[in-house]
Amino acid sequence: MERKLLFIDHSVASQINTRYKLCKIKYDGNTLAANTRSTRQRTPEDKDPQRKSSGMSEEVKAEILASIRGDISKIIREEIRGALSEDLDALKADIKAARAEIASNATTTRAEIPSMKTDTEDVKSGLSTWSDEVSTLQTTVTELQSELAKLRDKCEDMEERMGRRNIRIAGTDEWPNSASPNEVFKIIKEGLKMDRDVKVDRSHRTPTSKKPRDSPRVIIAKLHNDRDAADILRRARDHAPLYNGKRIAIFPDYTASVAKARAAFTDAQKALRGRGGVLFGLLYPARFKITYKEDSKEFRDPIKAMDYIKETILPTTDTETEI
Repeated sequence: MERKLLFIDHSVASQINTRYKLCKIKYDGNTLAANTRSTRQRTPEDKDPQRKSSGMSEEVKAEILASIRGDISKIIREEIRGALSEDLDALKADIKAARAEIASNATTTRAEIPSMKTDTEDVKSGLSTWSDEVSTLQTTVTELQSELAKLRDKCEDMEERMGRRNIRIAGTDEWPNSASPNEVFKIIKEGLKMDRDVKVDRSHRTPTSKKPRDSPRVIIAKLHNDRDAADILRRARDHAPLYNGKRIAIFPDYTASVAKARAAFTDAQKALRGRGGVLFGLLYPARFKITYKEDSKEFRDPIKAMDYIKETILPTTDTETEI
């Protein structure tokens, strides 16, 4: 572009110079013709040659300048048009190519629209089918969850029934063979003052944990008869057993889930212990029963049990104690 502009400047300068020379020649010719006039033809105005020459010179200069301006503008327009014609042609070619490409892409897109519509309809149909399948699967999952809950309850019940003859003994000293069936029989007979023999099928202590223990491990014993297990537990509730001068505890051998659920009512039992006119106890598997003023209630949720105790029993018993 810079070379084209330089070319325009040189061309314009050359043409201007040419025009200027032609005008000068024309001016000189007119001056020469005017000077060759005879003295007879001179008018009174010609008596002052300096004034006439000056007037003619200004008019010629104005004519030359007007002619040069027109020629310069015409030349510049022609040169600019010639310089930009190539770029305009290239720009037109690019625009034409872009239009052709856009038209081609539009044609391809229009051709693909029917296929896209077909795919969309297939997807809609598939989604409808999948939605029905998901609904069926959700129903199946709900049924399986219900069956699983029933099976869990059955397994829990079977495990509890299998452990009906099991008892746990806590608080006895631990030494080798301290949990043998013979030793367990001695603990039961001496601790509960049993007047008859009790057959112990097998016994052992709970597995050792990784953490160090300050107290001896619990003994788990399986008795031969269900009636012996029930009698031992009843005696243990009525009278605190003693063995070798130490208090021991005998309680049922519940499963882990039942034991955890029953342990959740420990705070409620502590709050009611020693309160007059209140009877309470844990029913199998984990139902906390409270009898107060001939009104009995059962709770499966320890939080609700504590709320009832705090709102109903504790304020009344505290007032009675102060009186």
